Amino acid sequence: MKQLHRLILSASFCVILATAANGEDADPIAKGKSLAEANCAICHAIYEAGSSPLAIAPPFRDIATTYDPEELEDAFNDGVATDHPAMPDWQMTPDQAHALATYIMTLAGAGKLKTDLGGEGATMAGTPAVNP
Repeated sequence: MKQLHRLILSASFCVILATAANGEDADPIAKGKSLAEANCAICHAIYEAGSSPLAIAPPFRDIATTYDPEELEDAFNDGVATDHPAMPDWQMTPDQAHALATYIMTLAGAGKLKTDLGGEGATMAGTPAVNP
């Protein structure tokens, strides 16, 4: 009887874990935030406020005002190229690219517009660009 009880508890725990994992997969914003926290926060400001730990790494909130959502996701899918060697080469899955781009775009309201950062036609050093 104890073994059956343990089996039921174990199965219930697995269902709870699977449900939690599927819930995050269903929410690209939550998944993108988790990806940013795990892979990007060492250099970039990944929230609505705060400075980037690496000065040349633009805050995600400013990246959100520089790109269209589809353009950003495409850049992630194609590989991110930057002007600085500290940026790691991260080959994202399409799901990761979608989630990270979706999360970044939620920060647009807190970011500076491209024109606020350096005038009309200005570019931001270290922002994503598609690899040729």
